[in-house]
Amino acid sequence: WLYYNDLTRAEQCYESLLGVNLLVDQGWAKVYQVTGSSFLGPVSGEKGMHPATEQKAVTVSFFTADVNGWFAHATAQPGFRLRTPAVTDESNLVHIFVGYDPEGYFLEWDTFLPLPPNERLLQLLAQP
Repeated sequence: WLYYNDLTRAEQCYESLLGVNLLVDQGWAKVYQVTGSSFLGPVSGEKGMHPATEQKAVTVSFFTADVNGWFAHATAQPGFRLRTPAVTDESNLVHIFVGYDPEGYFLEWDTFLPLPPNERLLQLLAQP
């Protein structure tokens, strides 16, 4: 659950950025299915369990085989700002870029390279 001052703006961002449809609409809380086993839940900071805060302590990570494709898509979306100016290499193990949603949550896309330290994770990600 991510808490927002402007829930409508968050909805528009995620629908455009991720290309997802609303799965559950409780009015003040929404649920989007991002993959077969992952969900994202934006919530109104006025009605949710927690208030929206200016400083965010959460990074939402998306593991993908196509970080470059997601970079091109994300940078063309309204309401999305980059933290890193390009896809970067992290420890020669992961290709990554990071941006912000409209209220400052970190959004990170990762492609884990086929190297021994990533082997188990890549096996799990390949499962249906």
